[in-house]
Amino acid sequence: MLPSYRSHALVRSRGATPLAAALLLAACGGGVSSDDVRDPLAQNVAEAASKGKSAAVAAAIDCSNTPGFVPIYRDAQVTTCVASEDGRGGRHVSGSIVYLTSAPPREVLGWSRAQANASGLHQRLATDSTYSAGEESQRSLMVIVEPFEGRTRVTVNWGSGV
Repeated sequence: MLPSYRSHALVRSRGATPLAAALLLAACGGGVSSDDVRDPLAQNVAEAASKGKSAAVAAAIDCSNTPGFVPIYRDAQVTTCVASEDGRGGRHVSGSIVYLTSAPPREVLGWSRAQANASGLHQRLATDSTYSAGEESQRSLMVIVEPFEGRTRVTVNWGSGV
């Protein structure tokens, strides 16, 4: 195990990112502090780990800049948010958002469907717990709802050829 994150050049030279190194060190109980890291995302992870917060939650990106066609219910408490280029070439990006809401599953799914339709996406699949829509290879969306501890857990997967 590395003694501190200050040896980040060694970690980078072996193909790891600063975030991966911070996650590894935090998981191993290494001496990482937010002062040791220049990457803002890794700083958040290091600070959260020092306070006992899950590194996965701390690493979640800002969900406020998702594409306009991605529906997030009004009282959403986001637990996971990831997005990145997805290897399809060009500028195609995909992501997943998981959140909790106090609204019933049927209400959230109906609202999500209406939002997708309003943004011009066409239905591909609809069940009692899932709605999928898209257009060609430019934009895609899948919303899955399920009861969870008296609330509704919503998973939104999306792709966009921005």
